[in-house]
Amino acid sequence: MKNTKYKIYPFIKGELVDLIVLTKEIVEKTNWFNWFNDQSITENMQQHYYPNNIYLQKKFLIESIKGRTDRIQLGVFHKKDKILIGVVSLNSINRFNRNCEISGVIGEKKYQTLLNFVEAFKNLIKHGFDTLDMNRIYSCSISKDVENLMCKYLKFEREGVLKEHVYKKGSFQDAYLHSILKKKYLIHKIYN
Repeated sequence: MKNTKYKIYPFIKGELVDLIVLTKEIVEKTNWFNWFNDQSITENMQQHYYPNNIYLQKKFLIESIKGRTDRIQLGVFHKKDKILIGVVSLNSINRFNRNCEISGVIGEKKYQTLLNFVEAFKNLIKHGFDTLDMNRIYSCSISKDVENLMCKYLKFEREGVLKEHVYKKGSFQDAYLHSILKKKYLIHKIYN
């Protein structure tokens, strides 16, 4: 694409953001690795326990993303500004039980908007249900704000609380589990 410092390969096209294939070149020429060194970006994630660098991010790309059938991780590429702004993934894809976990981060602070977050997640959820034929997509967060966002804008429902599930911010934090079932996904117009 023109005006980019790296070649992109769109996988799922959106209006504001495309979900793109992550490559070695993207690791080398973007700020992806460094998002996980920023305490403010990772405060509600299970990250920032150890420093990250380009070498470790390349290793993660090769060992944890490439060629996996139980995980899809894609870059969130801002179409207008032609920049990688985040990553989203479907993890623990279980073909037998037809469920998976969704997660992601908008790592570039300037682009941490509701519109970018919702469009990236919405398009990945749509892929999970329509293409992978999942029956349930779930997520877990130590942030009540993230849970509220998932429920309000993406129509997830709260399933429960995992008490003192994650050690973060100097103490054990509760984790909020929420999900959406395919039958509920099909009735909501936000996914059309």
